[in-house]
Amino acid sequence: MKEPCGRPVEGGWRVSPELNPDVLETTASEIVFVSDKDTLEIADLKEWDSLDFVMVTDSGDSAFVRVDRKAVNPFENPDPKLLETSASGMLSREQALFDIDALIFAISQVHPDIFSVCRQEDLFRAVNRAKASLSDSVTPMQFYRASAPVVAMIGDGHTNLDFPYKSVFTGDLKRFPVFVDVLTDRSLICTSSLDSVISRGDRIVSVNGVSADSIVDAMMPYVSGERPHFRISRIDAMFPALFHMLYAADSYEVEYQPRGAKKILSHTFPAVTFGEIKQRCPTTKSGKKKDVYSYSVDSLNDVAVMDFRSFYDAERMERFADSMFTDLREKNITNLIIDIRDNGGGHSRVGDILLRYISPEPFIQMDKALIRISPLTSKLMGEAGIEPMFVFQEVDSSQYIKPLSVREGHYTGNVYLLTSNKTFSSAGSFAWAFKECGMGMVVGEETGGMNVCYGDILQYTLPVSRLTAYISFKRFWQLRADENDIHGTLPDVAVPAADALDAAMKLVKTNRRGS
Repeated sequence: MKEPCGRPVEGGWRVSPELNPDVLETTASEIVFVSDKDTLEIADLKEWDSLDFVMVTDSGDSAFVRVDRKAVNPFENPDPKLLETSASGMLSREQALFDIDALIFAISQVHPDIFSVCRQEDLFRAVNRAKASLSDSVTPMQFYRASAPVVAMIGDGHTNLDFPYKSVFTGDLKRFPVFVDVLTDRSLICTSSLDSVISRGDRIVSVNGVSADSIVDAMMPYVSGERPHFRISRIDAMFPALFHMLYAADSYEVEYQPRGAKKILSHTFPAVTFGEIKQRCPTTKSGKKKDVYSYSVDSLNDVAVMDFRSFYDAERMERFADSMFTDLREKNITNLIIDIRDNGGGHSRVGDILLRYISPEPFIQMDKALIRISPLTSKLMGEAGIEPMFVFQEVDSSQYIKPLSVREGHYTGNVYLLTSNKTFSSAGSFAWAFKECGMGMVVGEETGGMNVCYGDILQYTLPVSRLTAYISFKRFWQLRADENDIHGTLPDVAVPAADALDAAMKLVKTNRRGS
């Protein structure tokens, strides 16, 4: 037998009439069988297709032969039989093992450096542990529970495995009827509870005998992020899902401490459906969705507050910024507070538009970037034909963005930037440029986004489970960042995020009195 390039298979291939059929597995699309008497050529056999035929041996025996063509890369073109899932949504162990391998393969092909934080042996030991933990049949949540910690070990806040919310949080699921904020110190603060038994602002001490900080510690392996405080902010966003995965029960005995009280109280809640929760839990939402950016003016105190929630829509930001700064000039407002405490990022160009109004010098948000393009990257981008490559880009000062002149509308007042551990991605680079270029004072917490970080994510859908993974394919260095000193933007005035606006207002009043 010969391979398609013409090389004979070492040792040849002996046909066994006793086998029914005698199966040849190959990744070749063209196979040639050559004997002393005859030649058989098979051309254009598609991946995962088979071809059956009968060979006659020298002794006159008939041998039933099957050629099975497998995929050259089964992660990019899996066996269709492997993709067949049960009506229950359960995965077989074989399917779950395949998806773990496909996940690690995809991340290794897209991410610029999966070992920049985690050692190879540690990561692949974790892969082996994840595989060993799988039972004969696996739910999507069980698959997530096994696999998410492996992804989180990479240490990149942009690269993560998404929780299977749709398959888990069905209408008939009974769940924990208390909602909380997770603070950086690992404390749990109630935001709402069934029948308002526990009031907003009360501290949750324990649930079913597990302390609040132990609950948060148990969730940490499942969330991605460069620093503990950012990972905790991820837990805050995912708390209902992670809590159900780790601590689901028929009832929940909650110990809690009311605000301003020393005594710890206890109440046992039944697990209830989300429909009941909506009827019996108060909500703090007004029902009106907040705009991605807005501002208000307090002429009496000579201050404006801009609520900046997302780096969204550059053209819209151009109109918004022009309107806001025109209004501030006309009203002679000399203090501006920009609030990005709940800003998870978006497109950095939106930030550039705003920074041009307040920067005293030319600036750039990122001055170096590493971009990795692989065949899988091109496929996920939907742009076939991009040549595989690594590209390292550096920006020199001649390429920095120039601020607007006073005539063009540059703002000359005092600017204060409110930050938190949830200030991430493009919001983090905005904060870094703000401080690095001396645009004003940063008030609040260290940002969740680091000065050297990965970003620009691609979405990868696992072949069998259909869970979604998000994978970075770029690495960024923010303006003049030192790779040996990686951290978020550090505040000039460090206060808890909840107190940042009050602290900034005090600075405004102090500066006004001193002027």
